[in-house]
Amino acid sequence: MVRKLLPLAAAFAVCGAAAASAQAITVSVGAPSLSGRVAVTTPVTVSCTPFDPSLTLGFESINVTIEQASGRSIARGVGGTSAFLGSQMVFPCDDTQSTSPVTISADPSGPPFHGGTAVITATAMAQAGILCGFGPNCFQPIASQTGSSGPTTVHLH
Repeated sequence: MVRKLLPLAAAFAVCGAAAASAQAITVSVGAPSLSGRVAVTTPVTVSCTPFDPSLTLGFESINVTIEQASGRSIARGVGGTSAFLGSQMVFPCDDTQSTSPVTISADPSGPPFHGGTAVITATAMAQAGILCGFGPNCFQPIASQTGSSGPTTVHLH
């Protein structure tokens, strides 16, 4: 019996792995703008492939980091946006491109940003799964997709 089921299980594992690897997120950053030397806003464009229709899209996030040389120091910042089940999602997972502005705040323990060259890295993630029976926000992730862009050299102004 085990001999008969082993090839079937192997075939299922290969098909499952192929389906998971076919899903991908692409991420790109647009031209950033500097505000008051303490915040940078950059458009992030994401394209996410559809999940299995039996799953519910339950969590998405975009995270952006920026670093800029400032004398002998490095100005740094992190920003992002996310959405969880029940709120408006950040981007659709339907193979279309969607652009969201992301604001990155300067780390207050370091120097401020300034006009000039900086390096930005952006990542995006989406998770789909099944709803648990334990309440409106109970979600069990089954499948996920991630993508990143960068490090990308940009000019702040």
